[in-house]
Amino acid sequence: MTRPPCPSCRTRLTPLAQECPVCGLAVARRPLPRPLLFQASALANPAAQPREERQSISVPALGRVEPLTLLEPVEALPEAPPPRAELPGRPAPELDLLDSFWPVVKMEAGEFAALAALNLFLILVACLASGAGPSRVYAEFWAYLLPLHTTISWAFLMVPLVLVGQSPMMGVLRLAVDTDQPERRMAFSLLYLVSAGAFPLSFLCMVLTPDHRTLAELLSGREILQMPYARMR
Repeated sequence: MTRPPCPSCRTRLTPLAQECPVCGLAVARRPLPRPLLFQASALANPAAQPREERQSISVPALGRVEPLTLLEPVEALPEAPPPRAELPGRPAPELDLLDSFWPVVKMEAGEFAALAALNLFLILVACLASGAGPSRVYAEFWAYLLPLHTTISWAFLMVPLVLVGQSPMMGVLRLAVDTDQPERRMAFSLLYLVSAGAFPLSFLCMVLTPDHRTLAELLSGREILQMPYARMR
């Protein structure tokens, strides 16, 4: 096969060259008169056509997808109806939770009465067991009976407070302490025992404080909340 010369500098070029190595002129590739030796498929089937190169379908990168044109207009969402005004003679249910003064007073008064009845029962049992009057029994055994009164009174309030967060009267009036930690409930139960035992002092605290806090709430920093009633279906 003859080596064709470069049209510019007349340098002999190889048949597969696409540009001149001397002057850099681009040269059109001439068709080969016969296939090369390494083209075995062309030697076996001279009439075979070269395969077309496959091109991968290009997809736009994430975040660069062109927006689609909507054929149908999007219907506007219906406007929300205006809130109904409450009737003047019917207060909102949330306002019932604001009036928590008298439920707390009833709660502590009930706890004071329950503790008094429990301790009177203990005095009666001690007098019946010793066969003497209360003055003589407590004059001789006060060092044993006073810790017994304190322990039983504290257990009466502490056990339900630690388990469910409510004392016996709190459960009746739907009140609860605003903490879920048992150790804080136990500490509150001890202060609540002092507050319920000294009910007149606690009532004075509720009257004088702006937010009507009991003595236990002032000492512990906790709050006794009123639980909302469940709505009927």
